[in-house]
Amino acid sequence: MNLFLRNSIIISVLLIFSAKAGAQGNEEKPTLISFFLDCDDCDFTFVRQELPFVSFVRDPQLADVHILVTDSNTGSGGNKYFLNFIGLKAFKDLNYDYTITTDQSDTDDDVRKALLKILKIGILPYYSKTDYINNINVDLEDSGDRNADQMVTDRWNKWVFQLESGGEFQKEESQNEYSLNTEASAEKVTEEWKTSISASYEINRENYYDGDEKITNKQDTKEISGEIVKSLTEKWSAGMFATYSSRTFLNIKNKYSTAAGIQYNIFPWKECNRRVLAIGYGIGLDVFDYNEITIYEKLNETLVSEALMVNLELIQPWGEISVGLQGQHYFHDFSKNNLTLESDISVRLSKNLSVFCEIESQLIHDQLYLPKGDASLEDILLRRRKLATTYEIRGQVGFRFTFGSIYNNVVNERF
Repeated sequence: MNLFLRNSIIISVLLIFSAKAGAQGNEEKPTLISFFLDCDDCDFTFVRQELPFVSFVRDPQLADVHILVTDSNTGSGGNKYFLNFIGLKAFKDLNYDYTITTDQSDTDDDVRKALLKILKIGILPYYSKTDYINNINVDLEDSGDRNADQMVTDRWNKWVFQLESGGEFQKEESQNEYSLNTEASAEKVTEEWKTSISASYEINRENYYDGDEKITNKQDTKEISGEIVKSLTEKWSAGMFATYSSRTFLNIKNKYSTAAGIQYNIFPWKECNRRVLAIGYGIGLDVFDYNEITIYEKLNETLVSEALMVNLELIQPWGEISVGLQGQHYFHDFSKNNLTLESDISVRLSKNLSVFCEIESQLIHDQLYLPKGDASLEDILLRRRKLATTYEIRGQVGFRFTFGSIYNNVVNERF
């Protein structure tokens, strides 16, 4: 083989490999979409294992699609999940909403598979907007368009019953205690009506021994309550409520309460999984029988009260807010009132930092049940009776900070 022929072959081979390398280098990669899964009840490890081709990021600000999953309890004891797919960046305003309902008898595996099914459905429209759709195979199976109410005969007529009972005890040489509690409830929930009845009974006993002296702390709590709520419109509701209670700690032998209320939600109730701003008003009648004469020289009394309530709940990609404010007073003396504020707030300040705050506080000026006379040292140490106070506060404040790789697709469950 002469030198010219040999050089020609070498040059031809090099040109062929250069052409292939150039073709591979110019080949466009399919567009990859990043998702942020915002779901407390989701088994994230399971989701990543079942959807290995989906890129999940740990921060919503770095995502192309924010998947917000919330849930509410159903009348049958199960849960209704709301899955909101919120498009960001190139997918802005491309949003989809889905719902799925699980039964009380469903296992955790049943729930996570049901959520996975909707996740698969929800991500598909976004992939359909990119060339990555060519890499996805879609198999559809028709399970039949059937309505569950048409398929079964509900012998319970949507009523759900629950019974619970338990106890605990502890014994030492100089001290012993035990407690027993029983609860029962019945509830029926439909789109138009909500009806529930519940009852509970709890006893607590503590015995302390100091030589031959025995000190006993007895606490009994009984309560029976019922309510009927009617959906008037998509924003208005009305309800009737009744309660019987007895609490040793509060010096209440018997308390009978009835009340009627009305509530208006600024937003339609069908959006309650994302936002609620409800204003309510109620008027009630309370009949008290006390164990001991109160500081107002009463052994029994009948009082009329009114209450105003405001409740705000927001679940958004930037965080969650839940704030409830309620004020109540008695008509016979407007100075006998209380104001309660409950708040639970979590806000993302940046892609790495979020803060949360939980506060429950009360301004109390209606302790009409306080027994006459000073509390003994034993009463104070054993908390045998409620003490006078004008306020109660409890709360928690904190922050969460995360950093590192924005991609968390690898699953490693070793050890």
